[in-house]
Amino acid sequence: MIPAAGRRLLGIFAHPDDESFGTGGTLAKYARGGVEVHVCTVTDGASGTYDPLELQASGARTLADLRRQELECACHVLGAHLWTLNYRDSGMPGSPDNLHPESLLQSPMDKVVVDLVRVIRLVRPHVIITHEVSGGYNHPDHVKTSQAVQQAFYAAGDETSLPTSSAQSLTAWQPMRLYHLVVPRSSIRWFIFLLWLRGKDARHFGNNRDIDLTRVGVPDHQIHVRLHLQAYLKVKEQASACHRSQGGHGTIMHWPAFLGRRAMAYEHFIQVLPPGARRHRDLFEGLEEIL
Repeated sequence: MIPAAGRRLLGIFAHPDDESFGTGGTLAKYARGGVEVHVCTVTDGASGTYDPLELQASGARTLADLRRQELECACHVLGAHLWTLNYRDSGMPGSPDNLHPESLLQSPMDKVVVDLVRVIRLVRPHVIITHEVSGGYNHPDHVKTSQAVQQAFYAAGDETSLPTSSAQSLTAWQPMRLYHLVVPRSSIRWFIFLLWLRGKDARHFGNNRDIDLTRVGVPDHQIHVRLHLQAYLKVKEQASACHRSQGGHGTIMHWPAFLGRRAMAYEHFIQVLPPGARRHRDLFEGLEEIL
């Protein structure tokens, strides 16, 4: 095994808040266990609804500035080093933001991959975590980020893969594992049932009612790593609270208190690369020591 003090973990996410609402427990666990933890956020998060009074009170000039402040707050709480790319939030499917020329959705995939390769070669992570192929709930930015990370994973280790890019001047680095953050289908079924008991439509979930939870989740048998993170739940909640413009709580408020804490105490991953993994207990389990 790689000694904890020598391990590096990189989380690559589409928006400010993904690092906390989705993987806050995981990032907190490894940071507090001596792993060098990094977060790369691909877009500015400047889409969706927000409270103008909150923006005014924050002192930020724009929503993107506010979301950056919140992201910095969250990474500080989690213990993660922050990297950001400069793509614009594309919004949900069908949103006018999809067509913005500076949005991630409209940006050439090759450019996004090069930008991610540059971050990977600078951070030199052993393990990378990101969104699953559907983006979790089919957000265009989540989907494109997942696709770009998968291409960048091997490109970062290939000295000949980017002959004309700025990343070419950096020493190639091959990460050892790529994981997708996933939600078990069994958990989603329970969540949908609880929403139904409260008279809520799971097909129109979220602040903007634009998430269809019936399309979310992966079969439980596909999951490789199930991390028990009860000891880091308070940290995850504190980091999530930094994202006030996004609600500051993720999905936990929609559960009864005792069930919410139980559900949020676990985070689940599928090992995508290298393929053929078996179930294991830790993102670094079984990796050979790197000298």
